[in-house]
Amino acid sequence: MVAMLAFGGTYAYFTASATDKTGSITTGHVKLSVDGEGSTFTGIANNVLPGDELFSDDATLTVTTTDTTGNYVAIRFTITAASGLTLSADSIVADSGNGWYPSGTENIYIYGSNETTCVPVTTTVEVPLSTLILPVTVEDNWDQGNPTQSDKQLMSATITITMEARSIQASNLTDTDAVAQLVGLFD
Repeated sequence: MVAMLAFGGTYAYFTASATDKTGSITTGHVKLSVDGEGSTFTGIANNVLPGDELFSDDATLTVTTTDTTGNYVAIRFTITAASGLTLSADSIVADSGNGWYPSGTENIYIYGSNETTCVPVTTTVEVPLSTLILPVTVEDNWDQGNPTQSDKQLMSATITITMEARSIQASNLTDTDAVAQLVGLFD
């Protein structure tokens, strides 16, 4: 009996278990749209002359985010024009009250109350395209001796302007890092 107790006895154990727990997390968003649907500007001018506006309408960006701090917005213009025609989008920042500031990278502009201020959670931002003007300094001559083109080929030329917009969250970024990241989104 003593041997049975020493070698083959019954033992009891305490145990425990827990139920699994799961949870679903929904991520936030940053959304950006330009003038609703479509991929072309409205109010494009035709037959422009030096000193004329290139657009009669401004563009509108709609910015929406779940980031309670807001987000940063930038635009970049790519302008393709005839050789000898220098055209820049810098005129959109000429009026300091319109909210656009140069980023330090050519043709990229940041929106805000200053160059490192994010915009509110949901807002509409105007891009003052009507301030883009064909430079008055453009000089060209159409000579009767060459009926197919003007001397500098600026008359009857095509100017193509492409505007891209980017947005980035404001939370968890410093102002200067946000601007640098935002400019990097165009690469």
